Amino acid sequence: MALISGFYADWKTIAFAAAGISVFVSAMLIILSRFLNLRNLEQTAKMEFVYAASTVFIVLMAIGLLVTGENLLTNLTRCIYLQSFGLGCDCPVVPAPDLIGYMKLYMATPVKCAQDSLAFLYVASIPVESAASVYMESFMSEPATGFGIKAFAERIKNTTNMLTFYIWIYYLLVHALNFINYYAGFFFAVGVALRAFPPTRGAGAYLMAAAVGFYLVLPFSYILVASIALPHAQGELVTVAGGCAAAELDGSPYYICKLPEVPPNVENLACGSSSFAKLEEASVILEAYRDDLVKFFDYRIGFIGKLMKNMISSICLGPLIAVILTMTFILNTTNLFGGNIPEIGRGLVKLI
Repeated sequence: MALISGFYADWKTIAFAAAGISVFVSAMLIILSRFLNLRNLEQTAKMEFVYAASTVFIVLMAIGLLVTGENLLTNLTRCIYLQSFGLGCDCPVVPAPDLIGYMKLYMATPVKCAQDSLAFLYVASIPVESAASVYMESFMSEPATGFGIKAFAERIKNTTNMLTFYIWIYYLLVHALNFINYYAGFFFAVGVALRAFPPTRGAGAYLMAAAVGFYLVLPFSYILVASIALPHAQGELVTVAGGCAAAELDGSPYYICKLPEVPPNVENLACGSSSFAKLEEASVILEAYRDDLVKFFDYRIGFIGKLMKNMISSICLGPLIAVILTMTFILNTTNLFGGNIPEIGRGLVKLI
């Protein structure tokens, strides 16, 4: 677990230190107010002592939630992930160490197919762009251009731009998740420290709820949505190979994206493409593989159509739904983490 490593111990120490200091300061204020016979200060110090003591219990609750709850959710997520690839929960492979790691694995499946598609498009663009760039003059005009395959060249450019955009969004999400994975505990400790001071008590409670929400609720919400809505191992997008033995060898389920075959020896067409013989050879190769290209680019039933729908679901809709559920959790648990003592009970009722 990411937070049960050395960094986990660090944020736990900071949180306990902040809570302990607030209890100590409140106790010293009570002693000082009684020594100086300041009744108003004594009442305020007693109230702050109650807040500080509640902070200690909240820290203990959060530690128990992260240690016990995270282990349970991670084991459940592991079983869901393996079953989505047709593997049983008894398969000894452990694909990811924590919830955020599983969230990245779910998003990585269509992204891997997108990267393989970009490699296919790069190879296919050699004969397509070469043949499409030819202009054949007839009667001082240009009625026939590109051997009639200009549409393939345009589709290659549009598809490359769309896949590049989704891959860029994927890496942006991965970096954000890595930040949350390593610094959620630190921000929880900062929230504990802010909760010790009356002016920042509400902000501290909100920061504590946000740290727990983004570390646990966000990835688990996405995994639930993804396991229901996304075809990771079934359908016509990928093929799972090797079973549990291959999963043990590779550390995770092994899958192959169902791409059409690349025309052979198309790399040789890049050299000397200005000659008419090479262009004629390119047109012949494209004509031979026209059906495969049509199946690849057909947005209704082709591979690109299925991949785009999967990318939109996994990179756009899934994270959006997970963020909405996370913000709902944060708003309903901010009072549970205690800006006001009476509001803790109300926040618990809302959470239930």
